[in-house]
Amino acid sequence: MHRNTYKQDESLLLYYDQIMNHHVQTAIHYVTDHKKQFIIGAGVIIGGAAAAILIAIFVYNSKPHYAYQPVKACDVLTPTEAVDLLGDKVNSVDKNEPSVSDDVATSKCSYTDLNPDVNNMMFVAVAVRSAVNDNGVAQNKTDFATARSNNDVESVKDVGESAYFNKTNGQLNVLDDKKWIIFSYGVRSAPNSTTVDKLVEVAHKVLR
Repeated sequence: MHRNTYKQDESLLLYYDQIMNHHVQTAIHYVTDHKKQFIIGAGVIIGGAAAAILIAIFVYNSKPHYAYQPVKACDVLTPTEAVDLLGDKVNSVDKNEPSVSDDVATSKCSYTDLNPDVNNMMFVAVAVRSAVNDNGVAQNKTDFATARSNNDVESVKDVGESAYFNKTNGQLNVLDDKKWIIFSYGVRSAPNSTTVDKLVEVAHKVLR
């Protein structure tokens, strides 16, 4: 009885072994027959991945890279702040993207009120020169100091890192972090008629 059972088990093992060998041989033949297609498919996948990597590298290299991002003047002087200074409604007159030259970027932004009398129209404006790298930071400090010594100015305290009022054109110059900001405010027909105190008020509102 046991001998018959053993022979049945041995026959089953042999049967399963034959089935497994059949499947293995079938797989080998399939791979061999389709080897060319597999190679082509793998080449397509690898080629597509390589192309995607090259495109990503090209896009990355085509964009300018800065240690410090250029500052948009209208991000410094926002419409909300302009409304606080000029009234309920304002008109954006000058709004541009930063223009980069060597180590610094320049940008301007200005607003006016809606007074139909041009002679009495009020305006507020900023010009921003921002450093895009450490050389630009040093250049801003040097040029700021040079402009200060070459003009008729009044030193101003408690605004930015350093500040002065240009008596000739009625503008407030402020060195703040990596930025040199020039503030203008007043009657558009007489921009140099504003006071130091009013410009300091504008600067504090913008730089808070």
